[in-house]
Amino acid sequence: MTKYSIRKDVATGQGFKYRVKVKAFKSADAMHKFLNDQYDNLWSIMQNPLKSGTYIERGLGRDREMLNIRSIDPSALAHM
Repeated sequence: MTKYSIRKDVATGQGFKYRVKVKAFKSADAMHKFLNDQYDNLWSIMQNPLKSGTYIERGLGRDREMLNIRSIDPSALAHM
């Protein structure tokens, strides 16, 4: 069961498009150990935990949703 997730926005090289890389942890200690071992400060803690994977963010404000790229058709993903 995933209790803690962190995210890192990764540019795709196509202008303003980016992907969200998510890492999930079972405990806060494991998450903080991972964060302390990082040389950069690009990871942030998520309020709503997700499973590990690569996601895209769709929508604005409260209507925003995270979609796992594995669940999206490749031809549709090219336009997101």
